This record gives sequence, C-alpha cells and structure tokens, in this order.
Amino acid sequence: MHYTNRNNKILSKMAQEIVIKTEKQYEDNMIAVFELQEKEELTADDLKQIELMLKAGEKYEAEHL
Repeated sequence: MHYTNRNNKILSKMAQEIVIKTEKQYEDNMIAVFELQEKEELTADDLKQIELMLKAGEKYEAEHL
C-alpha cells in the first residue's frame, strides 16, 4: 500500500529513509504527516511511516531553517 501526498508523489511504506531537499518538499512532507495522523486507526506501518517523515522534517529543519 502507498500513500500520496498533496502533489501525488508516492510515499512507500517500505521506505527506509525520506530525503527532503527543498522547502516545498518539506511543506508537502509535513502536510502528508498530518493527513496520515488523521486516520481513525493507525497501523504499525503507519506509525513507522510517520516516524520516518518526522525524522526527515527534523533533519531538514536542522540543516536549512
């Protein structure tokens, strides 16, 4: 199963790391996190995906903001 963010980019549940290189990607990533968190029932894979996305956002913030 895959999730798509606002720009219809596919986010695979099996991703090991998410790399954010632009402010637009950062914004889209954070929006996708919030959208995923709105699900009524989160699975273990959902929680892993959220963790990866938040780590990517934190790394971008530390390096660029």
